[in-house]
Amino acid sequence: MELSDEHGRRTDMAVHVPPYHPGRRLGALIVLHGAGGSGEQVLPYFTALGDRLSMAVLAPTAQQPAQASHNLDLAGIFGSRFSMPRWDLAGQDFPLAALRWARTTLDADPNRCVLTGVSMGGLATWNLGMRFWPSFAAAVPFNGALSIWESFGPDARTRALLPNTLPLPLFVVHGGKDTRIPAEFDRESVHTLRGLGHRDVQYVEVPDGAHGLDTLGLTEDSPLFRRIEQWLGRARRGNQPLEIHHRADEDAHGRAHWVALGGIVSQRSGEIHARWTVPDRIEIEASGAQRVTLHLCGDRISPGHTITVTINGTVSAIPFEPDLATVHRTFQETADSGLVAEQVVHLDVPQLSVNEPTELNNQMRYHDADSI
Repeated sequence: MELSDEHGRRTDMAVHVPPYHPGRRLGALIVLHGAGGSGEQVLPYFTALGDRLSMAVLAPTAQQPAQASHNLDLAGIFGSRFSMPRWDLAGQDFPLAALRWARTTLDADPNRCVLTGVSMGGLATWNLGMRFWPSFAAAVPFNGALSIWESFGPDARTRALLPNTLPLPLFVVHGGKDTRIPAEFDRESVHTLRGLGHRDVQYVEVPDGAHGLDTLGLTEDSPLFRRIEQWLGRARRGNQPLEIHHRADEDAHGRAHWVALGGIVSQRSGEIHARWTVPDRIEIEASGAQRVTLHLCGDRISPGHTITVTINGTVSAIPFEPDLATVHRTFQETADSGLVAEQVVHLDVPQLSVNEPTELNNQMRYHDADSI
């Protein structure tokens, strides 16, 4: 079938819908192919998994970037021919369009949507998982990495986003004999996440596995297949958390559940720590951005009540005034019932002093030391 992204570009998407399982709502497995591949080519590797888990398998085909790009991140490892089709790691592309299609066309359960990919698709799985973790129940990168730039040393800007995946279940697979993307890249990322306290990150290094997906032993009922099947069988996106830590280096992925950063400072990562302390109070520490947007619902507060919002020590009183038009608009934007808002509020961010001993500044120093 044909799929359109938010730029109006079109691509082919291979689709496999499993047999109906009574009493079980369909999930979705978004599969991202490697450099030089296609959705049709990679789809057969995942259909058995989709059948077992009652997940539709959607495999879009990458296209040229909507904006001009040198593609050095891929050309450095796959050769100059890959100044061609690629995934947009910032998310304005076909993977999120496929996710939306699954929700709107197939009525896929938004709490059972999983992202996976191999090689270039594994890179995209890591990067989209870091940026859009609230949209997925889990992510499964094969032979991927956070960044190909790490061939030349740590990619500090990308690694700054790695803690975003702490709430996202991850199953990472890499071939021990992969010479295109060395397993040490994934090994190091998993080690970092475990050091940060990630509660559900699995790592399998296939001793004889090379770079190709067909070398990793993912055939139906193989040990790796059964392990992934069992793990994904319990993967489910949780309820919106009362406390959120999120980093973003572009406004496009500034949102995490009920809070979003906007006006993110160029060449920096915006960071936010937001928490509901009592039903009518939100405390926020934010840096690297000009504004915070709250996406409010009546699950914690009644219409007409006032919410006290503190941002970097500055207090605002926000009357909760739910609006049906806002519900409709936010559902149209996300096609995700879990991200719908009844009221959207924009607030300016008072700037923190970098020398002020706040919790956020202390956390930023800690994470930078660990991640970089």
